[in-house]
Amino acid sequence: MARTFPAVLINGILESGKTRFIIESLKNGDFGDIGKVLILSTESGEVEYDEKELTECNAVAYTFESPEEFTVQKINDLIRINKPHAVFFEMNAMWDWDNIQFPPYVMVEQTFTIIDGTTFKIYFNNMRQIFTDLVRNADIVIVNRCENNSEYASYKRNLKLINNQAVVLMLDGEEKSISIVDDLPYKLGDEMTIKDDEFGVFYIDTFESRSRYEGKIVEFNCMTVTDPQLPPNTFVAGRLAMTCCADDIQLVGHLCGANQPLKVKNKGWAHVRVRIHYLAENPNDEPQIILELLKMQEIDEIENPIVELNG
Repeated sequence: MARTFPAVLINGILESGKTRFIIESLKNGDFGDIGKVLILSTESGEVEYDEKELTECNAVAYTFESPEEFTVQKINDLIRINKPHAVFFEMNAMWDWDNIQFPPYVMVEQTFTIIDGTTFKIYFNNMRQIFTDLVRNADIVIVNRCENNSEYASYKRNLKLINNQAVVLMLDGEEKSISIVDDLPYKLGDEMTIKDDEFGVFYIDTFESRSRYEGKIVEFNCMTVTDPQLPPNTFVAGRLAMTCCADDIQLVGHLCGANQPLKVKNKGWAHVRVRIHYLAENPNDEPQIILELLKMQEIDEIENPIVELNG
């Protein structure tokens, strides 16, 4: 195959709405005029592909029955026969994708994770590893069939802790975007104090709600992490977060700096008082969160140092 094929990956637990998402997205032109689409599905869910709808969308679909059938040669044959302009992969969350190969000429441009809001808690609590693996690699996470209550705000925070770079969209039963009201556990103001068990909420909300924090002064306890690659007189003020299990822990925090030399212990603990800024190197860049250090005092490790996700 001389040319490359743009591909979109759509994953999610069975019956989360992946098939309907694909069909409706193609019908609505959400991906633009991409020409003929070959949909390669690796599971049969509650909704099957309708030949009439596929024709209307200028798409064809093929369902693989097992991982053994999902081979580079089989995909080559399907592309050669159908002559698509793009390929959509509907992924089976229960397959071991680490041992499955894609053709080298298929270039993945976007990855979507589709989640059913009505079963979020069940799967999140009982299939955490699979759930985490799906979200970690997604560009866009869509939680459908949502209700507008504070429980869904915690769902969104959990998703952002797993993958802060992903865009998370919350949709109601009619597939309309909704804004979830989030009751913060701390009081907003020009000066704020964040308790140890509130850090995860605070960390995510600094990305979601810039106007709440720009120029504001905040105090909290944190782990201090240094690295030679960081700019001079800076460190990461954050916490370790357990996204899945004890073997799956990542650092979440913000770059913190001062206008004078700092003596900071790597993986030490401190109580910091900072001013929050959102800065971008270029006008078109996404602003980055920078903490201006106002005061710092070394402390002992806090009682519960790991931020955990709550289902």
